[in-house]
Formats: sequence, structure tokens, C-alpha cells
Amino acid sequence: MKKQITKVLLAFTILLLLAGQTHAQNEVAGTILYHLRNNKPIAAVTVKLYDTNDTLVETAETDFNGSYEFTGVDEGTYYIEASTTAMPGGINMADAQKVRHHINGNRTLDEIEQMAADVAEPFGEINWDDYDAIVAWFMDGVPFTSDSWVFQVIENIQVGNPMYKARTNVPTMGGSSAGDVNGTFVPTTRNAKELLVNYTKKAVSSNFSIEVSANDIPAAAAMGLVIKYPAGKVNISDITSPLGEIKYNIRNGEIRISWISESSYEQMVSSGMPVVIINGTTTSQYDGSDIRFTIDPESHFSDREGNEIETRFSLPLLSGSAQYLGASYPNPANGITTIDYIVPSTGHVNISIYSITGQLVNVLVNETMPAGAQYVRFNTNGMEKGVYFYTLSVEGSDRVNESRRMIIAQ
Repeated sequence: MKKQITKVLLAFTILLLLAGQTHAQNEVAGTILYHLRNNKPIAAVTVKLYDTNDTLVETAETDFNGSYEFTGVDEGTYYIEASTTAMPGGINMADAQKVRHHINGNRTLDEIEQMAADVAEPFGEINWDDYDAIVAWFMDGVPFTSDSWVFQVIENIQVGNPMYKARTNVPTMGGSSAGDVNGTFVPTTRNAKELLVNYTKKAVSSNFSIEVSANDIPAAAAMGLVIKYPAGKVNISDITSPLGEIKYNIRNGEIRISWISESSYEQMVSSGMPVVIINGTTTSQYDGSDIRFTIDPESHFSDREGNEIETRFSLPLLSGSAQYLGASYPNPANGITTIDYIVPSTGHVNISIYSITGQLVNVLVNETMPAGAQYVRFNTNGMEKGVYFYTLSVEGSDRVNESRRMIIAQ
């Protein structure tokens, strides 16, 4: 009797094990990467697993490494969709440039690039509406009619053998912020970056120009600049670029500038040539303090392939303490000598040379002049060797009285 009970229990246990194996559930796991790049996982993505009847089976969320996992999956065929509420980013003129080349047939965007580029209705085709939409986003912040993010859909996922528990590894899924065609956004850092900017002091004048230069890049095919300035102190009158025709918007102390080379080739960029010249005037609210134009980290250049190029910017700091009268050169002088000076506003300008005892030696300039940077050259031949002083006097809405020393070495 005891042996029979043991046999019954053993058989019952085997049946339970077989039943458990029959209903064994599987794991489905995968990773989501930004533009399928291994160094750019996308965290906090909602991943949904559907069966062939479009029934939602399970929901997961990617971790910091972009990984997700479903743990209770029966045998069958499935597909996966993804979405996120994270802030998008990385959209700039380099993306518009890549779309332009794609439309013109200069290059073909890959699958994820095309998904990112398709931001304007009608969807399903990359055209000039998409190009215009990306430019409008960068210049004016006009939102896309598409979703903020795009993800591939992974289909025909086969979850298999019900006799034992198995792990199904799904092909890596790619995603992108809509509009970020070249994939520059870094989801884990919110696209934060620092720019190297060099400032040189320049005297404030009622009419001024800010020349923005880009160093270290020999050529570029597209540019997007975002420049902040103290709107209460200055008015912007005009913006030009030696690179060619630009678009710009001025609003609430921010200037947005865009340029794309008309051809598929790059434009030469010289470190001695400004990429942008901003002309403006001071307002009645200007208090004599320094005026700084700040280059925002959104600013960028790109090459002909739409890849961003790192650069160092340089531009003047308009300083109320800077001098309008520059140093003479060469100094000591022997022959032709040059003096640089700035006229802050239209007025009567006088530049004179005096001996060390205060005797007037020569008048170099004595006329009404417009605002701007100027220079005067003169010949020191015939002047006695020694120390002299030269002065700058401007009579106008801005008054200037400055003097500097020069040495004559004949």
C-alpha cells in the first residue's frame, strides 16, 4: 500500500512538472540606441509588446543603458513599438543641410535619418516642406506637425519553444529626436556643450559693429548662430555675412542667424574674416557699462556631409572703459607712423601732436567725421628726436578727450 501511494505521488509530480513546462513563459529583451550608435543609449523610453492581434501584452521602460526586458511572454509572434516624453534636441541648420542634399540627390539619407527628417505633412516623403520646417524650428521655434520622437518598429519577433524557458534577444531598435537628421543630440546629457569664445575689448560708440569670427575651420557648408545681447542698451540695425545670403531674426535680446551654401560645396572660412557682422546703435538707456554679445551653445557650423565642426569664436566686447585713441605704430617712430582711433558718434574730430613742453607741433585731423574706426598716417621726418604727446578730441553727442605718448627716434 505504501509503495502504491509513493508511485501515485511520483506520477502526480511528473504531471505537474510537464504542465509547468508546457506553460513556461519566456523573456524578451533588447536595446534602444540613438541613431543606432552604441555610445548613445536612450533611457526612459516606454516600450510596448503587441501580439499579432494588436493586443498589448506587456509594457517596459528602458534603463540608463537603453535596455528593456519583458519577462512573462508566451510562445507566439510579436512586434514592439516605442515612445518617450523626453525633451527632444539637436535640431539645427546642419540637419536642414542634409535634407537639402537628399532632396537634390547629392546624397541619400539612411532609414533613421529619413524618419527624423519627415517632420511636415504629408508624411512618408522627404521634400522641401520638411526642409522649411527644420529651418523654421531653428529660426523661430515653430513646432513640427510630426511627433517629437521617432522610433523604428521591430516586427515578427518569434518567441519559441514552450517546453522550457528561453530568452529572445530582439534586434537593436533605433530612435531619434524628430528633426535631428544627423543625430548630434546626446539624450543622457540634454545636448549640453561648451563653446570656446575669445573676447577682445573695443570702445563703445553710439554706432558700432560686432564682427564675429570663427577660428580653426577652413571651410563650412552651413551655419547656425544664436547670439544673446542686452536689448535695453542697444538696437540692432543690420546683419550681414561675407559667406553669402543669410536669414536672421531679432527678438527679445536674441539673434538667430542661418546660412546654407547654395551649392553642394563648402565655402572657405578664413580666421581673419568675420562670418557675421552685426551693426547697431546704443539706446538712451545705455549707462556706460560694458556691452557683451554672447554666443549660445546652440551655435554651430557643419561640413558638406552635415557633420558639425568644432570651432573657437572670437568677437569684441564693447567696453565703456576702453580707449578710443590707439597706440601709434611703430613706436618709437622714424618716418611714416600710423595712429588708429574710434569716432563714437558723428562729430568734429581733432588729432594734434604736442611737444613734451605742451607746444603744438602738428594738426593731423581737424574735420567733422562719421562714427566708426579710423586711422591717420603722417611722416615724422623733420621732427626733433624726443618724447611727444598726441591727442584725440571729439565734439558731438559723445565727447572724447584722450592723449597718448609717442617717441620720435630720428
